Amino acid sequence: MKLLAEELAERVVQKLVERQKRALVIVTGAAIGVPAALEQLKELRGEGFTYHVLMTRSAMHVTGEQAVRAALAPEELWVERTDQPPELTAAGFDTVLVPALTANTAAHLANCMSDTPAAAMILSALMKGKNVVAAVDGACPDNPMRAQLGYRMTPALRDALHGNLEKLRDYGARLTPADGMAGAVRRAVYSFLPAKGAGKGPSGARSSGTQAGSVIRPALAGRVLGVKTVNAAPQGAVIAAPKGTIVTALASDEARRRGVTIQIES
Repeated sequence: MKLLAEELAERVVQKLVERQKRALVIVTGAAIGVPAALEQLKELRGEGFTYHVLMTRSAMHVTGEQAVRAALAPEELWVERTDQPPELTAAGFDTVLVPALTANTAAHLANCMSDTPAAAMILSALMKGKNVVAAVDGACPDNPMRAQLGYRMTPALRDALHGNLEKLRDYGARLTPADGMAGAVRRAVYSFLPAKGAGKGPSGARSSGTQAGSVIRPALAGRVLGVKTVNAAPQGAVIAAPKGTIVTALASDEARRRGVTIQIES
């Protein structure tokens, strides 16, 4: 009887996982980090993830439909809007992924404005407590690419952009660097699994959310967690950082390589 109950429970869990692997991907017009994020989502296709994609018109110009189709092999691809209300489209998915969040969309969401189909879908998913994972390279004022593109922000403007991202995190969105998106999606999809089974996904990929080890709360310069902090942590450790911390791409890569978990506290 116990074995039967365990088998039934396992089947239910597997169905829940498979349902969450069917994702709505919303591609907005960010110009930073998009190739890395698409490559991360392509990696997840090998683990059974499938995608339905909405692209904004600006994303069609910045990223291009061909690049999205090549990486994601979407079952459906819409431009700007679907054939039904945005909230109804979002209702059909438990997982909503944003590989190229723009500062504009982040501002709309932070202020609960659903005046575009993309914002309406993301906000609806947040309101219903669904998995929402967004790559923030294109919306983060600290991204090094911004300086290369000629941005020179005042501290007040920088703080305002940071504030929008902090609000999104408070609303329940999982924010990540573009090159850490696969790991963030795995943690979202497998978050309800018991600890004994959460260390690996079906493909054998490690999930950093359940690794054992000491918890480290490092002193950070400003809001940035860099690769030096990761290198100073023992393998398998958990680095707990305060809300609003920006994790650099190098730090994210090194953390995955060494089995270090980076947790942004709420």
